Amino acid sequence: MPVETELKLQMDPRHIARLRRHALFKRARRLAPQRLHSVYYDTPDLKLWRAGVALRLRREGTRWMQTVKGGGRVVAGLHQRQETEARVAGPAPDFDAIADPALARHFASHKLRKQLRPVVATEFARSRYLLKPAAGVVIEAAIDRGVIKSGGTEEPICELELEVKSGLAQHTYQIALELLATVPLRAEDRSKVERGFDLRRGRARKPRKARASPLTPEMTCHDAFKALVASGLAHFLANQYGMLNSDDPEYLHQMRVALRRLRSVFATFAPLFAEGAMAPRVAEIRRLSGALGRARDWDVFVTETLPPLMARYEEHRGIAAVCLRAAHLRAQAGRAARRAVSSRRGQRFPLVMGAWLAEDWFGGLDAAQRASLLRPVASFAREVLDADYARMLKRGRHFNRLTPPKLHRLRIAAKKLRYAIEFFAPLYDQRRVRRFRDTLAHLQDALGSFNDAVTTAQLVEEARHGLTSASAREARGILLGWSVGIQHSGGHHLKLLWDKWRAARPFWGEA
Repeated sequence: MPVETELKLQMDPRHIARLRRHALFKRARRLAPQRLHSVYYDTPDLKLWRAGVALRLRREGTRWMQTVKGGGRVVAGLHQRQETEARVAGPAPDFDAIADPALARHFASHKLRKQLRPVVATEFARSRYLLKPAAGVVIEAAIDRGVIKSGGTEEPICELELEVKSGLAQHTYQIALELLATVPLRAEDRSKVERGFDLRRGRARKPRKARASPLTPEMTCHDAFKALVASGLAHFLANQYGMLNSDDPEYLHQMRVALRRLRSVFATFAPLFAEGAMAPRVAEIRRLSGALGRARDWDVFVTETLPPLMARYEEHRGIAAVCLRAAHLRAQAGRAARRAVSSRRGQRFPLVMGAWLAEDWFGGLDAAQRASLLRPVASFAREVLDADYARMLKRGRHFNRLTPPKLHRLRIAAKKLRYAIEFFAPLYDQRRVRRFRDTLAHLQDALGSFNDAVTTAQLVEEARHGLTSASAREARGILLGWSVGIQHSGGHHLKLLWDKWRAARPFWGEA
C-alpha cells in the first residue's frame, strides 16, 4: 500500500510572498495551481477517526477523487500514513473503489456505511512547486490557504506541506530548516481533518498531558529510544499553540514537563551511544527548559502561593505591593518563554530532532554499538530501574538529617526513577507498576511542594527588590516566615511518605 509522507508546517499569510522569493522556490518548477474542495465522511460518533482511518472525497477541477488513509504516525510535523486513492463519480463514497483490503475492511459493515455523513469540509487554494534540492530528491511543496468547516464554525488554513515524491523523509526536514532561516514556520502535528473534528466537537486545543508509553516488549533499545523521543516531541508540540496564544499557564507547564521527560529519555539511553553523541540535543533541551522553568516558577508563585496570603492579609499594603511586583515579573518571564519558543532557534528544535530521528544511525556505528542498540529493551529496562532505585536510596540515607539542597537532589532522583517507571511500564504487570508508582508519586509530589516553598524565598527577594517602605519590609518577613513554616511543617509528612516508599517492593524484581 502506498505511504504518504509529508511534513506539515503552519505559517502566517504575511510571509507567503517571502517564501516564494526563497532560492529553493525560485529554482523550483511551478505546477498548475488548484482550488480544492474536500469532504470528510464519518459516523456521528467518529468511529472511523477513532479507528485511525479517514475517508475523503475531494473535487479537483471537474473530477472527484476518493482517498482512504489509515495507520501511520506523526513525528515533529512529519505525517506518514498508508493511503489508497481512486477516481469516483461524485461526492458520495464508493466502497467498491477501495482497492486495499486492509483499509476496505473498515467499511465492511453495512450499518457503518449507512451511518456515514459529511462531518468536515475544507476549501482552499493550493500553489504547488516541485523542489529538487539534491540528486534523486523530489519534494512537492504545497502552499494551502483557505478554511476548515465543521460544526457550524470554521478555522483558517495557511500551511506549507512538503511531500516526498522521491527521496527520504529527512529531506523534508532539511528543506524546512533551510526555509526557516528566512521564513517563520511551525511544525504541525494535526492534520486538516483532525483540526476539523476538534471544531465539530467544539473543542479548543486544551493542555495535553503526556500519553502512555509507546513501548512494547518486542522492541529493541533503538526502537524504544526513538519511540520515546517521538512521544516527547508530540507532547511538546501539542501544547505549543496554546502556550503561545493563551494565558492558561497549564500549556507552559506541560511543555516544560515534555522537555523534562525528553531530558530523562536522553539520560536513560545515553550509555548506549558514543560519549558526547547526545550533547547538542541535550544542550538545546536544557536551554529551552531554563526559559520555561523560570516562567513556571513565577506562575506557581503568583497563582498558587500568593492567593491564600493575599486573602489573609487583604488590607496589607506591603503584601499588595509585592503581589503587584510579582505579577509584573511573571508577565516578563512569560514573554521571555514565548520568545524562546517562537524564535527561529526555538522552532528549529523540533525540526532538528525530527530530522535526527529520521536518519539511519547504524552506518557510523561499530559492531559493539550496533549490538547495544539492538538488544531487547526489556533487559535494558531492568538495569536502568535498578540503577535509578539505588541512586534514590543513596540520596535518601539519613533522611531526617537531609538539608534542603539534599532534599532537592533526592527530588531529582525520585523524578528520574518515576520517569523511568513510566517509560518502561508496558513491559511489566500493570497492577504492580501502579502500586509502586503511586507510592513514589506521593513522595515526589510532597518533595515538589517542599521545593516550591524553598523557591518561594528566592522569588520573594526578587519581588520586593526596589520596595523600601516599612510595609514592604514587613511583607518580606511574612512571606519568608510562611516559606520556613511550610518547610518545617512538611518535614514530618515527608518522613512518613519516605518510609512508606521504602517499604514498597520494586515491581521489576518480582517474578
